[in-house]
Amino acid sequence: MISIKPIIKYDCDVLIAGGGPAGSGLAFHLATKGYKVIVVEAEKFPRDKVCGDGVSPIALAELHAMGITGTEKFALANEINKVGLFLKNDKVFINLSKPEHLPFHARIIPRIELDNWIFEAAKKAGAVYMESTRVIGYTITHNAAIVELKQGQKKLSLKAKILAGADGSSSTLARQMNGAKPNDEFQLLGLRAYYENVNGPTDRVDIYFTGESFPGIFWMFPKGPNGANIGMAMVSKTLPQKPSHVKEMLINHINNNTDIAERIGNGKMDGKIEGWPITFFNAQSSITANRLILVGDAAGLINPLSGDGIQYALLSARWASETLETCLQKNDFSSEAIYAYRKKVDKELGYDFALSNLLVQFPRNKTFTPVWMLILTVMISRAKQDKEYADIIAGIFEGTYPSYKALAPSFILKSLLQGGKDIGKTLKDFMADPASMMNSGLNITNTALYMMEAIKDNPQENGRWVLNTISKTAAVAGHVFQQVRKK
Repeated sequence: MISIKPIIKYDCDVLIAGGGPAGSGLAFHLATKGYKVIVVEAEKFPRDKVCGDGVSPIALAELHAMGITGTEKFALANEINKVGLFLKNDKVFINLSKPEHLPFHARIIPRIELDNWIFEAAKKAGAVYMESTRVIGYTITHNAAIVELKQGQKKLSLKAKILAGADGSSSTLARQMNGAKPNDEFQLLGLRAYYENVNGPTDRVDIYFTGESFPGIFWMFPKGPNGANIGMAMVSKTLPQKPSHVKEMLINHINNNTDIAERIGNGKMDGKIEGWPITFFNAQSSITANRLILVGDAAGLINPLSGDGIQYALLSARWASETLETCLQKNDFSSEAIYAYRKKVDKELGYDFALSNLLVQFPRNKTFTPVWMLILTVMISRAKQDKEYADIIAGIFEGTYPSYKALAPSFILKSLLQGGKDIGKTLKDFMADPASMMNSGLNITNTALYMMEAIKDNPQENGRWVLNTISKTAAVAGHVFQQVRKK
């Protein structure tokens, strides 16, 4: 008996939804290997994206391998050699180190420039772009991914062997794959504004911690010769309640923080404050399926501790290209074949993201904000006198080091020793001036009473927070156990 296989006409090997760093990065890698790639982008390049604009040394290494860092425009981007950490009336300035295997220090590159560079590289490699077009849905059949598109008022569909979702934190593809929008437990809220004519230095990023915004940060990233990206990011779901005035928090910070006022000087806002949701990694969500893969923000590949997504967008683009190349060579687009990408993500990022998620989980409970602020105070005190310790803190925020560096025994021991030293100083001050310390004692007592009252008023929320914290601790413990077993 003769069996006849139908000849299927595909519009492309891989259709990619979204042309940001993840989508265009994936297009570059696949097109370079000779595969037919179509990228569907909702806007027209060059186009802007709301972002902090910080590009880590690891992300720059990926751009370097793509041939993007040899241009004059890249050379003009602000190189970051220092980071300033600010807390209340305390601050520390840290010189950033760069591991030898990484070619560059961090840079500040506005997304309107960065995304265009990667877009141009992908086009040069042979990727085809459909701009001003949106992916509005898809259907997976036995032999194809049929993708529905909207281009102005016109609707059309394309047939691909594989569909890749790189359409950001509000991904249409991720929502259809997982059957729901992202849980706000796994979301950050981001805001930023551009300023011009601000004061230097142009090689230092500043990060500000306050009890009002915690868990979250304010930042000031220098852009060009005298500009800056000033913004904030904070965890969306907190207790006792979610803040409803995030924009006002940023405005108040800019107006009332003396350290940032010094940097802004006579500078003026260029444009308006823009906001965006950032979805970070939920290990329970799917990022692969039959003929379907998610990369970058669409896969939730954002570090909740630093808010960095560009680094993971570029890494995941390369990892996805390696998996898809194997699938295309073997003509196997099953969920089992594509799951190799998920295994790679879990291997490279699982432990780091699980720990970052846990570290963010603790300060979600704003009842204990005074405790979290005290811990930050101790860490800044230690960073002032210990270069290696300071380097780890700055490296975690910069994206050079994974968050589990903070679990190294030496780091923990130094933190505990510094805490003991600070307590000793407090006792010494008490002996010198008992009256002033009595007032401090009253403040501590009032704070403790407030915390106890807040717990009493929100028993269910605090109970859920405890259970959630235990669950995230177990996830971290699972990764640690796996690493111990491998050794």
